[in-house]
Amino acid sequence: MILADVLRESIERLKSAGLENPVIDAEVLMAHVLKTERFKLTINNKEELSPPDIKKIRSAVNRRMQYEPVAYITGVKEFYSLEFKVNPGVLIPRPETELLVDLAIYYAPQQGVVLDIGTGSGIIAVSLKYCRRDLNVYATDISKDAISVARKNARAILGRDLPRFCQGDIFTPVQGMSFDLIVSNPPYVDPGMRNTLQKDLAYEPEIALYSKDSGRAAITRIIHDSRPFLSAGGKLLLEIGSEMKDFVIKQGREKGFAVSVLNDYGGMPRVAVLQ
Repeated sequence: MILADVLRESIERLKSAGLENPVIDAEVLMAHVLKTERFKLTINNKEELSPPDIKKIRSAVNRRMQYEPVAYITGVKEFYSLEFKVNPGVLIPRPETELLVDLAIYYAPQQGVVLDIGTGSGIIAVSLKYCRRDLNVYATDISKDAISVARKNARAILGRDLPRFCQGDIFTPVQGMSFDLIVSNPPYVDPGMRNTLQKDLAYEPEIALYSKDSGRAAITRIIHDSRPFLSAGGKLLLEIGSEMKDFVIKQGREKGFAVSVLNDYGGMPRVAVLQ
């Protein structure tokens, strides 16, 4: 079979499974299997594919038809124009989190010390260090698997002068330290919504998605416990759920923070800045 026919078949199968973006998914999966770029699928659409490659493509499509995320099938996900390795032990990076990195780059002082809580695959810590080599970046995560993935991404992307990754719950690994900036994309999805969300989420680690108290527990804990870890004038940046603006402002002010909430590029409340 030629490439164009295999692509057409893949798109139709993904459509039949009710997936939202069958064309993009099919192209990404095929480009991954063929070790090429998506635009070359059009240029080389008359190319005859080998039986082993067709088998691999169909296998990848089968996995996607079961709603396994494309990023877990390919093992990579782009974030902040960088390519990160991901697996089912870490949350898949979302474009909304790029605003959090933008703000961290802006607010971090020269030669500042920064902490990334719940680093996952390391997207915030690594992207921040990539753009701001002057910063001294620490990152924590309760998951041993996540720390392993983050370290691999840091070595692959940064090569040297890496963030310091520490396994442990929230502030536990950095007791006694002080930071100019603390940044976090904590779990903030309401567990009660689990059965109403898109099927893809069933493949992602629950500990990185869901938080007790209608998704508020982790955010509340970070706000309540962060003051001893912030230097004078230090800031706390939190990614939040779009419905959490009033809650975060109230929690922050009760702990003596000045709080502002910025909208993401889709116009939804997304990042809380606490000082």
